[in-house]
Amino acid sequence: MSYQKFPLIPGQIDIVTSKGEINYKEVLNDFDSANYIFVTTYNISQKRKKLLSLLKRAADHAEVRIVTNIPNRYETYYGDKVRDKARETINNYTRKLSSNDNEEQIDSFFNFENHSKVVLTNNIAYIGSANFSEESNNNRETGFIIRDRKLVQVVIDNLVPIISDESIKYYGDSFENKKLVLSLLASRLKSAAMKVEEESYTYIGRFEEVKIYNHSDPQLREETLEVLLELMEEIEDEIYSINVLYETDEFADLIDSDAIKQIRILCSEDDNISELASFSERYYASDLIAEWNVHNEEMDEAAQRASDQSSERKQELAEAAQQDIESLFLNVQKILNSFELVIRKIEDLRNEQEISIDNT
Repeated sequence: MSYQKFPLIPGQIDIVTSKGEINYKEVLNDFDSANYIFVTTYNISQKRKKLLSLLKRAADHAEVRIVTNIPNRYETYYGDKVRDKARETINNYTRKLSSNDNEEQIDSFFNFENHSKVVLTNNIAYIGSANFSEESNNNRETGFIIRDRKLVQVVIDNLVPIISDESIKYYGDSFENKKLVLSLLASRLKSAAMKVEEESYTYIGRFEEVKIYNHSDPQLREETLEVLLELMEEIEDEIYSINVLYETDEFADLIDSDAIKQIRILCSEDDNISELASFSERYYASDLIAEWNVHNEEMDEAAQRASDQSSERKQELAEAAQQDIESLFLNVQKILNSFELVIRKIEDLRNEQEISIDNT
C-alpha cells in the first residue's frame, strides 16, 4: 500500500499518487465537517457500499450531489446474455441511487458521456483518475488535491455547473427510469451514427475540421450496421413497454416509425450500404484470379490487375452508397428529435401525476 503527495503550489495544490489506498482520502476525511459535497465518477462500486455510505451519512448535515456514468458496456449487445447483464447493471445503479434508498438526501444524476472524476467539499477538492469506487484502490491512481478554498470555489462555480447541466436528475420513480433508458438509447444511437461517419468519411485540414465523403477507400463494416439495426429493435421494444406502462398509444405516435423503417431498409442485405460494408477487396481479387485461371508465370501481372479492379469496384460501391448514407444520418436525427418529444411527454405525465396526488 502506498500514498504519496508532492507539493505543486505549497499550501494550495498537491499532486497525489497511490496504489492500494483511496487517492482522495483527504477529501473523504473532510466529509464530516463539510456543508457541500460533489462527486462525479465514471462508475460506482457494483457490490461494495462503503463510499456511498459515507455520502449518505454526510447528507445528514451537507448538500450532497453525485453524478455517475453507467459503464460503456451498452454500445453493442451481441446476444441475450450481454443484454441481460446490461439490464442487471442499470438496475443495480438505479437501486443504489434511488430516492427510496437514500431518502432523497442525495441528489443523484446520470451522465452517459461523462468520464470525469471529481470528489470535493466546500473546503477541499480532488481532480484525478480515481473513480468513486472501492475497486479503484487496486490501481495506480494520480490526481490533484486543491486545498485553497478560493480555488475550490472556482471549481464549484465553473466545473460543477457544466457537468450538472449535462446530466439527468434521477428521482427513482418510473418516469425517471424511462427518461434514463431513453437517454441511454439516444446516447448509443449517437455513438452508432458517429461510427458510421468515422468509417465513411475522412477529415482534412490542420485541425481536421473539414469532413468529406471517402469515395476511394471507405472502411464501413458490417458490425457497425448490425449495431444500428439492433438499436432500432430496442427502440421499438422500449416504446412498446412505455405504452404498456402508461396504458396509452401516444408514445408510439411520437416516435418516427418511418425513420426506423427507413434505416432498416438502408442497412438491409444487398442494399447499397450493406454491399459496401460487406465488400472485401481481397476476396474480390481472389475470385477474379480464380475466374481467369491464371498460370504461375502470369500471376504477378494478374494479381496487380485484380487488385486494380477490386479497388475500382469498391469505389463504385462507395459512390452508390453515398446518398443512402446521408439519408441514414437524416433518419437518425429524426429519431433523436422524436426521443425529445417522448421525454417531454413523460415529463408532462409526471407533472400530471404530481398534481393528482397533491390536489391542493
